[in-house]
Amino acid sequence: MAKLIVPTTPAEMAQMMDDPKVAAEIIANGQLSEFTAAYAKATDERGEMADLIRQSVQAAMVGQGEITSKVKETVKDTLDAMLKEHGVNRPQLGDPALNARNSAAFNPLAPGAKMDGLGYANIGDFARSVFNKGARDDERRAKAEEVMNAYSSYDPSTGGFLVPETFRSEIYDTVLEQSIIRPRASVISMDSDKLSIPFVDETTHSGSVFGGMTFAWTPESGTISPSEAKFGRVKLEANKLTGLARVPNELWAAPSGLSTFLNSALPRGISYTEDVAFITGTGVGQPLGFTNSPAKITITKETNQTAATIVTDNILKMYARLLPQSIGNSVVLANPTTFPQLMTLSIPVGTGGSAVSLVDITSSPTMTLLGRPLILTEKVPALGAAGDIGFYDLSFYLIGDRQAVSLESSEHSRFANDETELRAILRVDGRPWIQSAITPLNGDSLSPFVVLGARA
Repeated sequence: MAKLIVPTTPAEMAQMMDDPKVAAEIIANGQLSEFTAAYAKATDERGEMADLIRQSVQAAMVGQGEITSKVKETVKDTLDAMLKEHGVNRPQLGDPALNARNSAAFNPLAPGAKMDGLGYANIGDFARSVFNKGARDDERRAKAEEVMNAYSSYDPSTGGFLVPETFRSEIYDTVLEQSIIRPRASVISMDSDKLSIPFVDETTHSGSVFGGMTFAWTPESGTISPSEAKFGRVKLEANKLTGLARVPNELWAAPSGLSTFLNSALPRGISYTEDVAFITGTGVGQPLGFTNSPAKITITKETNQTAATIVTDNILKMYARLLPQSIGNSVVLANPTTFPQLMTLSIPVGTGGSAVSLVDITSSPTMTLLGRPLILTEKVPALGAAGDIGFYDLSFYLIGDRQAVSLESSEHSRFANDETELRAILRVDGRPWIQSAITPLNGDSLSPFVVLGARA
């Protein structure tokens, strides 16, 4: 069979590869590597043409019944190797967002993991495909519908298309970077919408420990007093969190631009909304925030303390009521309006020394208060209100994550504006793990959540 002339421009290459018969002839001639190498050297638009080559080769192979699945896999591996050899490093060709699988947020058992491997380059490519926003029908959509229908029968409350796990984990990697609570809390994957987590119901160390167990020094012939450990359960019930965005229809024509938009808007919206709920949520249709926990300890203001002020004794007394095991894990959350007050706090050192500031602004990368990270956030109340500043050990906060994000779209409500409404749905819950403050053997009650009371 006569050898084909290798094109030198992307346009010529596209014209040839659009014909399945020509693509099949390239394979039969053993010229696939030659075509790929020539293109990689001739243009910088390698990613676009690599996808074109892959799609055309796959279409040609579908039309040739004698080419077995083993040959298909060999061709795929050969193409990937050639692309990499000539500087085209695109892991999504064989496995979309391969690097996402090494992230902390990736869960191979999450529902969306079954959507991986369908060939989507990014979340923008996925959205265009499943919402039929491409220039032509995409065979990947049918496969996505099969997975989604199977998942909907398992979880009937689900709507829209399940986002592939690689893309969900990319979103949550960004959420972790932007969130205050999630990266510091105890996160548990939920296989269903409800989950009960057992815990030792420990409320006192006076006379017993570990939720009712008693320990005593007993002679060899002495009698062992009976005791019984007391256990409780934290019930997590995944609450529905929805996000809406109006996407200009022009953006659907550019998968990379749509992907950039989604990978920016979704993480920021999720992280902000989750943080507010994890901190101050009511627990009704949303997570229960730790500032509403029955385990929280509130430090009252000093006698005759001026309204909307913070004094050194406020900080020292909060610190003193932290569980000893929480001191090393705790962070300080404070509203930005408290900053001027915090910068004037100090401990005097007699007449021969300088006062020691409670806040250290020279530490990197975060300011500290009594050695604990100080985070200024609008998500807690303003100066003077209860909870405008507090010490928190967030490892005592439990987050139940359904680990599934679904997308749905509608053109109808924004038709006149040439926009498409995009809806994201996920399910998550949060509850304090500890249910009450601890009464120690000696001293005042202790807690991982300690806040300053109102100074109105």
